[in-house]
Order: sequence, then structure tokens, then C-alpha cells
Amino acid sequence: MSVLKGLLPVFILFLFMSCEHDEKKSSPKKIQPKAVIQPTPKVHMSPKTENQTRRIIPGKITFIAPFDPEPPGPEPDPLPYDPGEPPVVCPTVDPVVIKADTIYDFPAYLPEFPGGEQALKNYLQSNLIYPQDAIELGIEGKVFVSFVVFEDGSIQQVTILRGINGNKSCEREALRLIKGMPNWIPGQNEHGQKIKARMKIPVVFRLD
Repeated sequence: MSVLKGLLPVFILFLFMSCEHDEKKSSPKKIQPKAVIQPTPKVHMSPKTENQTRRIIPGKITFIAPFDPEPPGPEPDPLPYDPGEPPVVCPTVDPVVIKADTIYDFPAYLPEFPGGEQALKNYLQSNLIYPQDAIELGIEGKVFVSFVVFEDGSIQQVTILRGINGNKSCEREALRLIKGMPNWIPGQNEHGQKIKARMKIPVVFRLD
């Protein structure tokens, strides 16, 4: 009887261990998920694309990425107009009014003899008639003459400014020369308008 009492705890322990073993065996095993790594697909390039991406230079290999230019985008819209801004008004310039009796002594553009200064000298030398009394008296010098060139180029208001020792013959010849000149090219003001301009030139009397 004492032996049975001693085996009873052992038997109970055996039953407990047996039940625990069956419980572990019957419980489902948890499966840990595994990460699946898929291989990267290999890109096959056509021979034409390979020729475009790689250029072989003697002694050097240069790899050039294919270039696909983008089409130009639309032009930007102009700046919006603000109707509230006042319009820009250019100032008006009143036309220059020239009085009919105005004579310019120093115009912006001087009158000119047809053909220029050398043509004027040739005219005076070739058309001068030396007065006989001035030749006999041996009179030489310059007679300074003033005249006005009008808008049409005509010569008017011819006067003597200074003669040669009061010799009237030389003064009359100088007046005749100047009055007989052809029309000049009229002078102009700074606005390009034809004007009356006063001129002063010497008439030379010289015995050769």
C-alpha cells in the first residue's frame, strides 16, 4: 500500500507531461513569411539603339546618352494691357513761322554759288572789266560788296561796304559784277526752311 502511494505522484506527473505533449503536437505551427526577391528583368537593346548610345573614337570610348529634344513650347502671352493707364501723348511742336522781312546774317546753312567757291572766283575773274581810269592811276585793291540771297536764289539789295580810295569806277564795276551773277542756292535755317541770307564778298582789282 505504501508502494502505491509512492507511485501515485509519478503517475500524475506522467499524465501531465503526456497531455502537454499532445497539446503542443495538436497546435498549428506558425509559418513566418519570407521575402521573395524577384530578379530584375534584363533590358535587351536593339543593335540600332546600341549604336546610338555608344560612339567609338580611336583611343577613347565615349558613352553618349540618347537625346530626345523636346518641341518648343508655346510663346508666353504678352503682358496684359491695363485700361486704367492714361495713353502716352507726344507733345506737338508748333511750326516755325519766318517773317517775310527777316534777313539772316549767320544762317545755319549759307547760300552757295552754283558750282561752289572756285566757280565764284572764276566768274569774278573772267567777267571783271578793269576801269580805264583805275588803270591809268594804277589803282589796285578790293571792293567789299554786300548783297542778299532771297528764297528763290535771286540777288538783291546789293550795296558797297568799302571801296578803293574812293574810286567810283571800281565800285560801279563791282556792283555790276554782283548784280549780274546767276541765282544762288538759297540758305536754310536749322529746320531746313529756305530763308533770306546776307552775304559779303570782295571784288579784287589787280594789275598784272
